[in-house]
Amino acid sequence: MKIQNIQRLFGLVLNMILSVYMLLILIVMPFYNQEGFSHIGTDKSTFLRACNRNTAKILVPVLLLYLVFTLIREIQKKSLSQTVQGIRLSVTEYFMLAYAGCVLLSYAFSDYRDVVWRGQEGWYMGTTTQLAMVAIFFLIGRTWKRQDWLFFTILPTSAVVFALGFINRFGIYPIDMKVDNVMFISTIGNINWYCGYMMSVFFSGFALLWQSERWKWWQNILLGAYVVVGYASLVTQGSSSGIITLLAMFLVTFCFSVSNEKRMCMFWTQTVIFFTVCLLIRLLRLRGWATITYIEASTEWLTNSTLPIVMTIVSVSILLWLVCLELRKRYPESVFRAIAVAVCASVLVLFVAYVIVLVINTVTDGKITDMTGMPQNDLLTFSPKWGSNRGATWTAGVLCFLEQDLWHKLFGAGPDGMASFLYAGGSEKLLSLVKETFGSSRLTNAHNEWLTILVNLGVLGFVSYVGMMVSAIWRFLRQRNNSPIVTACGFCLLAYTVNNMFSFQQAMNVSTIFILLGIGENYLRQSREKKSA
Repeated sequence: MKIQNIQRLFGLVLNMILSVYMLLILIVMPFYNQEGFSHIGTDKSTFLRACNRNTAKILVPVLLLYLVFTLIREIQKKSLSQTVQGIRLSVTEYFMLAYAGCVLLSYAFSDYRDVVWRGQEGWYMGTTTQLAMVAIFFLIGRTWKRQDWLFFTILPTSAVVFALGFINRFGIYPIDMKVDNVMFISTIGNINWYCGYMMSVFFSGFALLWQSERWKWWQNILLGAYVVVGYASLVTQGSSSGIITLLAMFLVTFCFSVSNEKRMCMFWTQTVIFFTVCLLIRLLRLRGWATITYIEASTEWLTNSTLPIVMTIVSVSILLWLVCLELRKRYPESVFRAIAVAVCASVLVLFVAYVIVLVINTVTDGKITDMTGMPQNDLLTFSPKWGSNRGATWTAGVLCFLEQDLWHKLFGAGPDGMASFLYAGGSEKLLSLVKETFGSSRLTNAHNEWLTILVNLGVLGFVSYVGMMVSAIWRFLRQRNNSPIVTACGFCLLAYTVNNMFSFQQAMNVSTIFILLGIGENYLRQSREKKSA
């Protein structure tokens, strides 16, 4: 048998193993649990670890043989030095390698190696999981053969998860989930876990529908139905970070739509769909046909106020105006470009103004709220309760970093090691803050992914991780006029990043997002190879 045929055989086997792994994570894992909500977070973490471990046992020997025969084949065509020089890494891959190196160094220099190898009990976001995710990224990005259908399995799977989450919010549980209560939802678990998963996958369908000109009419109908289910669940799921992420994604999508008339129409179509969904939920509540079991402030604004009525009217009006202009071929790009600049500037100004007011009001013990006659609230005063206790978790994260010595500021406490440092080496001030806010509950992260990574992996790990994510988002979103799937991956990465400014890594979202990183990288690499061929 020729070397080329042997290489292809091992490549085929390798591709099958990777595809099965991806299907387990994308299709099986969202529904996996052993006893309902009893310990569902640990169940999914254990499932991910089992998938990584068992896949590695089968994949590693196949991969080694595939690489050996690939190397032999390349050397037959050109020298070893030419083969090595021909390997080109993207900026994201360089950052990913740096991240893997930082994970290993952080583990090696950690004072809690017995914990950070696997990670905190029940979470397991330690060294082995981080390295496994890096390996999956490179395997998918470098060896997996493109299969579009596998990417699209995300949509029906998550649609079922979203539908269950939506009806759960009205007290309906078609699947018997033990220990069900308002803080758990669908087949994912805690509200934060659910929102984290949702932000990792929902905007794939959102982005694909936005690129509607690339699909057939029936495909757009299915994507529209997906978005409706997603919006309904997003509005009612109960986590404010999801709504903040949606607003950020609306802003980004609007800016991307400025130069494309069809996509601007689709942007406003999606806006109409969103506020129509809010109106329908409002109607359900007003008529007394259904009662939401857990109501968060954003849910109240979107489903029990005049906001959706006003915004539906505005959105429909703009969409009709755009349709009329499209028929007359008079798309006002300059007008929308000016609006985009004005909106972005306004958002920036409002954000800076809010931060200034928050700082002044906090250091002056509420003088601004007193002067304006506004009631004292956690939104305008930074305290442990600010942002659903994000004030406490963020402060704890900052203190953990500041209290580390210089060496550990560079390399961190160890992957998933924040809790170990906090409870074993934290100051009395730090421990008092955590105990007063969370009681006997164990704080394992800062509820801000980047801040948690700064504590766990230090400055070097933080820079490599941020570089990896930002470079991937930038590169993927630049493909919005070329590759709808790469664009969808970019949307998911951006949404995941925005949401995780208020949230954290967990088995369900981090495993999904690294697969999407690999898929996007794979498609970009194949596109480059076709152009250079």
